Amino acid sequence: METSIMIQKHLQGFTLTEIMVALVISSILMAGVLSIMSSSKRTYALQNELSELQDNARFVMDEFKHELRMAGYLGCSNQPPINASTSVANYFRPFKAKDANEQSVNNRPLVDENGNSFPSTDALIVTSFSEPVKVVTSTLIKNKKKISGDTSGRGTIFPDPTDPNRNQIVISDCNDSTVYNVVATAPTNTPPTISLKEKLEKNYLPPVDVFMVANSVAYEVKNPAGEGFALFKCKDLNRNELFCEGGETDEKWELLVEGVENMQIRYGIDTGSDNVPNLYSQTPPIPSTDDKVVSVRITLLIRTTNKRYDLEGATDKDFQLDPELTYNGKKTYNPHTANGTLESGYRHRMFTSTVSVRNSLNQ
Repeated sequence: METSIMIQKHLQGFTLTEIMVALVISSILMAGVLSIMSSSKRTYALQNELSELQDNARFVMDEFKHELRMAGYLGCSNQPPINASTSVANYFRPFKAKDANEQSVNNRPLVDENGNSFPSTDALIVTSFSEPVKVVTSTLIKNKKKISGDTSGRGTIFPDPTDPNRNQIVISDCNDSTVYNVVATAPTNTPPTISLKEKLEKNYLPPVDVFMVANSVAYEVKNPAGEGFALFKCKDLNRNELFCEGGETDEKWELLVEGVENMQIRYGIDTGSDNVPNLYSQTPPIPSTDDKVVSVRITLLIRTTNKRYDLEGATDKDFQLDPELTYNGKKTYNPHTANGTLESGYRHRMFTSTVSVRNSLNQ
């Protein structure tokens, strides 16, 4: 009898109802786990893209700050940039808002590969003297036509009399600066020499800086066919015509960072004498005024590089690019409502930075 009872206990198992209940509970728990994992994966992917977007914005702003801080810099902290009212130095202006045909570099139309319109974007063109030629002589004497250079310093370069973009130098002290045309160089001499077309206009007192021809850089938002929005940089800029050397070909424009959809540039202008901007304008002041640029404000609208199809219709925020900017009759740009099919699924962030320039830039 005891043996029969033991065998019956060992033969007992789960009923079908118990198994079904267990499966239902397990399914619910597994569905919850999978939902959490899927949500975590989407959140991680989104945060990773937003982190990349933030890094791109930081990189671009650092690039702008470096160039803007060097705009028009001529060695001495209280030395204003070259007077742009003189014809020989016209293209040495720290900032440019028009090209040789008097066409504005601002409000450039921007379309995608299918011809769909996006808000107009600005271009930033900066001129700086970042390559100094070190001078041996502590004082440069008036009426001389030759100066001596020192090749021992890092980054020292010499002009090229045969190159119209590299045949001028700027001589500057803390009182004045002048542009001179170079007719000959002897970099192998000891010390190397630079021969000028014009005589030195004055006695330049130490500290004296001799700068190579200005370095003009252009930044512009482009949307190459099928490649998406990006910020491009042109370092081979023709200073007179304001185009990349060799034409507007893609290989002349260096891809700086992807995802930049719009850029707005505003110049902080001091109309008085306290070096504080009284207004922000889309264009620098004209040379005939006493107004000067003391800061530059950059606004960037950047979107994530990849389109997230699991986040359709989520881009519904307005972006105030600038009080002067209008898009489809509105003062704000709403990527979702303005271009819902094209923008839906992307995440957008707007970044604004105001950079104080090193010198007070009389235009």
